[in-house]
Amino acid sequence: MMARSIFAIELCARLDPQLRAHVHGLLRNLPERMGPQAKFEAYRALAWAWRNNLHLVERGCWDFYDDHDRATKDFTMWSQGMTTEEGARTSPSGRPDPYRPEPRYMTFTAALLLQRGSYTERTLATRCAVPQPSLWMRSTFGAMIDNLAQINFGNVEADVVYLIPGDDSWGLTVEDLAHQKFHYLRTVT
Repeated sequence: MMARSIFAIELCARLDPQLRAHVHGLLRNLPERMGPQAKFEAYRALAWAWRNNLHLVERGCWDFYDDHDRATKDFTMWSQGMTTEEGARTSPSGRPDPYRPEPRYMTFTAALLLQRGSYTERTLATRCAVPQPSLWMRSTFGAMIDNLAQINFGNVEADVVYLIPGDDSWGLTVEDLAHQKFHYLRTVT
């Protein structure tokens, strides 16, 4: 059995209807099966969309682990976001209103199960060796987003990427983000 590592990132951003529609469109247009080059191009487009809108990101998390057991367990956890009920919302929250002070939020998640020891995995290990005080800085999140645009998918065993919500009217509220489900999201400084 090949040893694995994981790289995962989740961004929690102000729900900008144009950005959400753009990212949603990129994801909806992905074919069911893709080769490494097509995946590279898809992730590069997603990374550019987020890099150009990094100012909207208020919370987030990212991980890199080269422990096989943790990598496989965490990848399963991230993947379940595609097949389980996510979040605290049970009904629409309403579309973002530029005249109302309460913002709406969206989350974007990407997780990659990597072949440990591959050039791609070792490069990510080096890039993710971030000093503790810098872990949750906006510039660090920018660098982690940049990582998505540089992955050699020939070294990726599996990947998952998704956006919540799929519709503006289901945007997350401040109250939703206070739910225990989102405790892992850190404030981006």
